[in-house]
Amino acid sequence: MIAWAAPAPARAADRFTRDIARWAAERQLAPIAVSMFSLGFAVIAAAWLTDESARGQAIGFVALIASVLTGRVARLMDCYPPGGRPRGASSVPPAGRATTATAWGQAACALLSELVIYAGLAGGVSKYGGTGLGGPVGQYLRGGLLERFGGADVAGVWVIAVTAAIVLALGQMADLCAGGPPGTEAAPGAAQLPTRLPRQGLGSARLIVGGFAVLLAGPRAALLVMLVLGFLALLYTLVRPSDTVTPDASGVAGYRGDGPVSAWIGGFVAGRIPPMAPLLAGLLVTCMLTALGLRNLPGILILTPAEAMLLASLGSSHLHDGPSDWRVPTLLQAGEYTFLAAAGYAGRVPAPVTFGLIAAVALRHLDMAWRARNRVPLSWFMGEHWVRLPRADWRGFGWEGRMILVGIALMGDVTPLLYMALAAYLAALEAADFLAGWTNANLAGAPRSISARRRRPASGGHAPVNR
Repeated sequence: MIAWAAPAPARAADRFTRDIARWAAERQLAPIAVSMFSLGFAVIAAAWLTDESARGQAIGFVALIASVLTGRVARLMDCYPPGGRPRGASSVPPAGRATTATAWGQAACALLSELVIYAGLAGGVSKYGGTGLGGPVGQYLRGGLLERFGGADVAGVWVIAVTAAIVLALGQMADLCAGGPPGTEAAPGAAQLPTRLPRQGLGSARLIVGGFAVLLAGPRAALLVMLVLGFLALLYTLVRPSDTVTPDASGVAGYRGDGPVSAWIGGFVAGRIPPMAPLLAGLLVTCMLTALGLRNLPGILILTPAEAMLLASLGSSHLHDGPSDWRVPTLLQAGEYTFLAAAGYAGRVPAPVTFGLIAAVALRHLDMAWRARNRVPLSWFMGEHWVRLPRADWRGFGWEGRMILVGIALMGDVTPLLYMALAAYLAALEAADFLAGWTNANLAGAPRSISARRRRPASGGHAPVNR
């Protein structure tokens, strides 16, 4: 690994956030509460960034910086106990210090903060119209490729925002899969394998660069810059050599977000089929059909992309222990997001509604992945009678259930209504799960206190299907 000295402003910012983290810990503030402050600053920034005036955008940029700094403070607070003494010399919190609920809450706030900024930038263009280019540099970019990218009107800005939201969700999922499990308990005297935590700091840098782009060239340029940076980060994570990651072979399958249909289909082959081959076949057919246009598919053929993606269900019960299998959840969800975006366009769904559904689905996928990462059983969120397929997303319908529902709605020409209802339902489900499950007082010990009767043989995240 190559090391280099950080610039003086970065070192000063790092000392500043560490001092604030120590101050907050001394006053016994909870890290999740500070993360909520970060999300609140992001909402304020998004509200001001909808203003087309330079003054409003400057205020929004200041709130954006406050959101980024507050989010970093929340992540650093695990280094400091209530007394204020650092737990270690490193400024990065050691793995496993925070409870699972706190870790997931911080990840959710980081995701929502960036999504809120995207929505605010696109919403500002919708409010005032135009192409979304402005500032001292944007006037020189009008009439060029940047103005035509995604469309030269407000709809084009929302296309960029939806695409950026998809890339953001895929990037976080890929990084979570590549990071391996959180620190597991090692035997006495044994060395613990290091694991890499998800790189939430990349989102902070992306937001700061995007904030500068707003001031210089307007919301369209900012969204495009953040889209490009997010895509490069996603590409780097996916193409990096496999020996640089330590995927958890028994937990990656739980990151897929399978529903009961996919888990049931995978139970027939009992993990004998590797997951990558059927996934690539289904993903290829789905992407080809969506590229041709879902409006051109007559009648029941609209369900063809969803049916093609069901090929990926054949690998749902596999252990995902191959050298490339840690990429499966990200590629699988890429097919779902592509279909949802294309179906929203074909079904004439308002772009903000499509964006809202993508955001809700992304939050649901990350929720299920964090449960699998920390071995949190669904019984913390559901009754004991839901243990037949313990990793299946029954209440969220799973990726295949949502695709089938959207396809049926597209056939019945009720896609806008379904998108609004599904987005509201998933958002309410996430709120209820966090309040009733993640914040359970006994959840911190859940990964290590699962009783023997709940432990089942490893089957790639799914229990054997009882037929």
